[in-house]
Amino acid sequence: MIQINLLPVREWRKKEAVRQQISIFILSLTLILTVLIAVGLTIQGRVRAQRLELKQLEKQKLRLSYVNQKIKTVNKKTKEVEEKFKAIEKLQKGRTLTVKTLDELVSAIPIDRLWLTNLSLKNNRLTISGVALDNHTVALFMRRLEDSPVFSWIRLKNTSLKPVQGHDLMEFGINMGIAAETTKKKKSDPARREKS
Repeated sequence: MIQINLLPVREWRKKEAVRQQISIFILSLTLILTVLIAVGLTIQGRVRAQRLELKQLEKQKLRLSYVNQKIKTVNKKTKEVEEKFKAIEKLQKGRTLTVKTLDELVSAIPIDRLWLTNLSLKNNRLTISGVALDNHTVALFMRRLEDSPVFSWIRLKNTSLKPVQGHDLMEFGINMGIAAETTKKKKSDPARREKS
């Protein structure tokens, strides 16, 4: 009978199996390292790109912060100018309102029949006192004042007889409100509103 020595073939197969496993291990390790290096390079490239973009955005932010500062300064100056214009308009309105008030008051006076002795203006409230020839003249004066758009309400404060140089004249006092705008409709007298 022939005896075959299979021992060297088995050893050879074992060695071949070990060599294959080592080759597979080395190839797997090489493949894993290659993938890791590729992923690392990709991530590193993205990080560089993000850093460059961040630097560009910071530069743009610096430029825009200067512009924002300028805009804030301009807005502040604009607001100051607008406040000054409002103050000027208020002064102009007050000046013209006083002139209109005095003009309407003088226009309403019956000539050579009524004389004013005192005039006081505070907070859109005008108080006048004077003398007239009679009650009819005071009533005429009040009607003319009521027809004026400058006065919002008119109230007779008092009337009394007063001798002046041998003549009995009618002394009177009138309170009236000055309308903020001459185009407004007349409001009712606040004293009359309180009574009703």
